Amino acid sequence: MAIGASIFKVKLTLSNFNTHFYHDFNLTMAKHPSENEIRMMNRLIIFCLCADPDLSFTKGLSTQDEPELWLKDLSGNILHWIELGQPDDKRIRQAAGKAKKVSIFTTQENTYMNWFNKIKSKIPHDRVEVFHLCPLAGDSLEQLVEKSMDLSCTIEDDSIYISNDSQRAGHNFTRLKD
Repeated sequence: MAIGASIFKVKLTLSNFNTHFYHDFNLTMAKHPSENEIRMMNRLIIFCLCADPDLSFTKGLSTQDEPELWLKDLSGNILHWIELGQPDDKRIRQAAGKAKKVSIFTTQENTYMNWFNKIKSKIPHDRVEVFHLCPLAGDSLEQLVEKSMDLSCTIEDDSIYISNDSQRAGHNFTRLKD
């Protein structure tokens, strides 16, 4: 019997001082059996950085035809395609062909620059942005994980902090440029 996804409920209060976007969200996140908690929480960070009332999580790891998150208009057109990881240039070009905007977030500290240098000349720069997420020293997103989470998120300058009543984890994010 196949193991199913684990379901997590997130009540999120978002304050983005960079874009002046402030919103409360009630989210349901599914953690794929092959996904660890840090990757799931990185998806939540990405949600916060790209937040929109209509932004939604997709099947993600369960399908090759969908990103981690996307924003669609009422007619089903993809406005924003959001990836986590280091996709190959073919996948990035396909995403850019399907969506008006593509954002890619990488978290692999030791390999992200090599990956970016290999793909940067092969991607359509007018619609694709690439970011690197780096946890602050000593901070761990795993400490925030519960089946039902009540979290606050603050974004200011190049930092994002997620916290509950007793703990906080922070990341820096950097836009990679060619």
